Amino acid sequence: MNYTNDYRVNQKNNGEVISVEVTCCSKKIGEMRFKDDSSITCPDCNTVHRIKFHHNHFHITQEKQNEE
Repeated sequence: MNYTNDYRVNQKNNGEVISVEVTCCSKKIGEMRFKDDSSITCPDCNTVHRIKFHHNHFHITQEKQNEE
């Protein structure tokens, strides 16, 4: 599979989530620890990928930053 953006969730054997690997602009840009408000920014397109926790679920969002 060849995705422009992709998220790979890493977990322990017991199912506990540890981290999320982020692919953006078709390149692996790094890994976010699985904690509220963790983020990573793509060096190519300046998009911020962020984890946000809510009651019993979490969101992974993308926010395009203005280039200065």
